[in-house]
Amino acid sequence: MRTFAIVNRKGGVGKTTTAVNLAYVLATGAHLRVLLVDADGQANATQIMLPAGEYAGLGALLRGMAICYDELVEHTDVSGLDVLPASADLWSLDLEAAAGDRGRSFRTVLDMREDLEEDDAYDVMIIDCPPNLGAACVASILASDCVIIPVLSDACSATGVADIVSQIESLRAMRPDLRVGGVLVNQWHRADIVEDAVAYLRESGAPVYDTVIRRTDKVVESSWSQVPVQVLSPFCSAARDYRAFAAELLAKEGIQYER
Repeated sequence: MRTFAIVNRKGGVGKTTTAVNLAYVLATGAHLRVLLVDADGQANATQIMLPAGEYAGLGALLRGMAICYDELVEHTDVSGLDVLPASADLWSLDLEAAAGDRGRSFRTVLDMREDLEEDDAYDVMIIDCPPNLGAACVASILASDCVIIPVLSDACSATGVADIVSQIESLRAMRPDLRVGGVLVNQWHRADIVEDAVAYLRESGAPVYDTVIRRTDKVVESSWSQVPVQVLSPFCSAARDYRAFAAELLAKEGIQYER
């Protein structure tokens, strides 16, 4: 099983949109068995993929309140795509981890990943991380093969990538195989400043994916409708770009799938 964490400390850069649409494309287009993990207390991915309700979710796992992942995983109406939902109590997890066994909480998602692999339950796990490096985010990164960093073309996003990469690299002491898969440029549009930002990223030394996700109001509409843009407008530019990104990711990571 391959695991990808979608990470950026900055909010509003498209982490959830990327996680949800990548999971949807891999399940429907590549026919892979996908588990989408919502590690963000805002629970946006959960709200998009599952009916409204209260879920024990990732918080129960991180606190050791659930023994088996299948107590927490929810099926969606998309064949091959399940969700481990977020729970509102994720917000308080950092305070608890600081006062308790932080190492245990950091190991929890990795332990779940090992259980999933032993059961051959999924082909891919995608984790939508919160905009911080708190307990849930660090636990998610440590359970991953590689990290995908969505960014915008503004100065804060572009110049902040080096710091994110450095922080992720520092976690390799606990997980030596961890690596940055690449930077994914979101809301791309044809303008000199955007082209300059992309060029800056490519020259910075961090790996940058060839695919860019173009700006379209359909992404905003899909968030209001609480569905993936693949469902709302499957032929809009962003939906096609996410399919192209999924193909690029599968090829670069050497993941076999049904064509």
